[in-house]
Amino acid sequence: MLKLRQKALQFLKVRVGRGDSTFFWWDPWTPFGPLHAFLGEDGPSRLGIPTSATVSDIWNGSGWTLPHARSERQVLLYSYLLSYGCSPSADTHIWSISGSPQRSFSLKAVWNEIRPKKPEVNWAPLLWHKAGLPRHQTITWLFLLNRSPTLDRMSAWGYDSDGTCLLCGIELETRDHLFFECSFSASVWRRLMFCLNLHNVPGHWAQLLDWLTSASLDTTKKLALLQDWQGAVYELWKERNRLHDGVTFPYGKIFSLILSSVRDKCRAMSMFGSSHGDSMLQH
Repeated sequence: MLKLRQKALQFLKVRVGRGDSTFFWWDPWTPFGPLHAFLGEDGPSRLGIPTSATVSDIWNGSGWTLPHARSERQVLLYSYLLSYGCSPSADTHIWSISGSPQRSFSLKAVWNEIRPKKPEVNWAPLLWHKAGLPRHQTITWLFLLNRSPTLDRMSAWGYDSDGTCLLCGIELETRDHLFFECSFSASVWRRLMFCLNLHNVPGHWAQLLDWLTSASLDTTKKLALLQDWQGAVYELWKERNRLHDGVTFPYGKIFSLILSSVRDKCRAMSMFGSSHGDSMLQH
């Protein structure tokens, strides 16, 4: 935690009153942050101000007791101090985000301020929704980024593999083949779409993403569809990995596993008062 002090200091401001509880060199009481960092390590010797000094030690009641400025940064500091002075009130520490004082600490606000920011991808609403199961969403997320170790990627990394799909044993195993061009996975996908009374749903990965984004469905049916999609990605990848141990399930079993998991999620949503839980369960 001590190593994170510099990150935390950007959110901390001190409103100086008497200045007797604010350190001149170490506390962020000016717009320049801690003055020890702003003026440099030789700042205390250049100004003749001890590192243990408080702001009140430099205030004589009517002005600042500072030597003549000898650098551009000192000029900037002195210019700011010309309009600033101590008062009879107590010093106040303020937590602020982007310069805006906060009434209370918010972890979410701090995280959004310090995290790397990128534009939202168009498939984000398809992945992150309250009807999803975290394990399904995580695996689907990896495939959306194309980061899972499919055989075509492993071959590119130098692994000795013929690259044939483990589910159908015919085509080259790629992400797009697995979801849902493979004859095995296509059977599971068609049966799921039949349950939702949806027809002519694309089976190619890129086309399916476009269709999921633009499909004109009511909210409940759209959530049920996204549940099935993510459940299929999870269970088919799990079945593919199970084949390494010489164990196989028929596609009907995979279908049943998907339905079982999403039904449990729908029941849980209903128990916690979701308006979509029962309707999704009917779908």
